[in-house]
Amino acid sequence: MKKTNDSLSTNRRNFLKASGTAAAAAGAISFPTVTFGKPDSRKLKIGFIGCGGRGTGAAAQALNADSNVELWAMGDVFKQNLDRSLANVSRGRAGKINVDDKRKFVGLDAYAKVLESGVDLVILTTPPGFRPLHFKAAVEAGKHIFLEKPMATDAPGLRSVMESYKLAEKKGLAVVAGFCWRYDPPRREFFK
Repeated sequence: MKKTNDSLSTNRRNFLKASGTAAAAAGAISFPTVTFGKPDSRKLKIGFIGCGGRGTGAAAQALNADSNVELWAMGDVFKQNLDRSLANVSRGRAGKINVDDKRKFVGLDAYAKVLESGVDLVILTTPPGFRPLHFKAAVEAGKHIFLEKPMATDAPGLRSVMESYKLAEKKGLAVVAGFCWRYDPPRREFFK
């Protein structure tokens, strides 16, 4: 008989439970007035780390999700990526962009500076090799997180992501992964 390590084994039921939790968290972040009843006049400050094409799209989607959100800080390794992304995401979103020059961070430590800038939620769309480090830092900073897939590129990175997720659960943080079509009702119906 082969021994299995239950803490590392994944089965369909556990995967579906985790997916359901992520979908619920996505709903809580995207629709606070529906979820909690009374509208909240405070702006949810979004930090955006990784300003490439996918990240720009994710930031635009987050800004379109609710009227009480604003882009507060941005970070990327390259200034030209940040500038191009800010120009693209700003189009048609007057009043939702509040990224002044002191909250535009460039360099390999840009992610840490975004986390320290007063954001409530971070969008992690950097290359996946950096994602375990950035995810861990965001959880330790107490931020709610949207992170794009894949979560990591190797086994040590995946173990780091799993440990960070456990800490996020203990802290009561919302963590949503970029499996957007998995939660889309029409597509779910199509595949049934």
